[in-house]
Amino acid sequence: MTLMLSPSPASDLVGFAAGQGHPDYPCLSRTHAPASCVPCADFSPWLAERMRRRDVDGVAEYLFRIREANPGLGESPEQLRANYAELAKGMVNATLDRYLGGGDEAAFLDLRVTLALLAVHEGFSGFIMTGEAADFVASVMAPYALAICDVGNLVDERNRFVREMAKEMSYWAAWPVLTVESLPPLEPRDSPELRRLLDMLRTLPLGARAHAVDAFRHLSAHPQVPKTLAGLSRYETRKRGLDLAESSRLILATGMVVPASDLDGWLGTWTRRDLLGFLAQSGVGARNSWGKERLAEVAKTECAELLRTRMEAAGVVELAPEHVEGARQLRQHVEAVRECWRVWLAFGTGV
Repeated sequence: MTLMLSPSPASDLVGFAAGQGHPDYPCLSRTHAPASCVPCADFSPWLAERMRRRDVDGVAEYLFRIREANPGLGESPEQLRANYAELAKGMVNATLDRYLGGGDEAAFLDLRVTLALLAVHEGFSGFIMTGEAADFVASVMAPYALAICDVGNLVDERNRFVREMAKEMSYWAAWPVLTVESLPPLEPRDSPELRRLLDMLRTLPLGARAHAVDAFRHLSAHPQVPKTLAGLSRYETRKRGLDLAESSRLILATGMVVPASDLDGWLGTWTRRDLLGFLAQSGVGARNSWGKERLAEVAKTECAELLRTRMEAAGVVELAPEHVEGARQLRQHVEAVRECWRVWLAFGTGV
């Protein structure tokens, strides 16, 4: 996709989608129901340019276009556009350094874009803490050395909200009281392995960045289970906008992951029916009574080269050896800082 901004935000958006969208909603995914409001692509580069220009109309147009298939009830298109214009204005002009320190211009630009990607499905209130928005933010903001400021105030706001909600709903009564000490620092640890990985992640657009972190979290926790990059994207990432083919290409180009060599691990993800079908197609006799382990052994013995060819064609990947330790540290970091981002998204955005 080529990023060439015209005076019209609407024509820009449709042009950026490059024909990948739904026939009736050109900015929405073809593979999801339009009512789910899943973008057809990663619009973060487009949004970044609009945020850089402080283009409220452009950001508002993005919100309207992504929500237009499921705008809710009781409001006219004109009212919706006005509401999204106010929301866009809040994100473009938000004072992000009120509760966040250490961020440079690039960090706060990425954070504003992240808020726009989230705003399609989320409201910035205490209820956002119940979902997985914080996972997405933790992933895309991992390259930056940010720090939460005035933590006590945010924690107080969070605890007050939980207490009030617990009076009416038992769900909230199970939430523990949060303390300042329980929130880990947002800044990644000072490690050469992790820094090398984060520097590469920073070069990716936000959707691909979150997709890469999805892959690292699985591959570092389950290195014996290689998968395709497409299969390693979480729905939480895809619903913010992701072109899986392009994202996979960008991630592979960094060298952070490489084509998998673990044939045993890949076959372990196959079902017994998959193995029977493969052997039948390959002209290898196999009995229906055989278990999965025996079928896998026969497949490796009789069809090893064909399996390797198929594994490569499928795009199965594993971590590059030099990034195994960095990916492990990144997984730990992202999982640790989710609670910080939950509290900030609920009470610290200023939107």
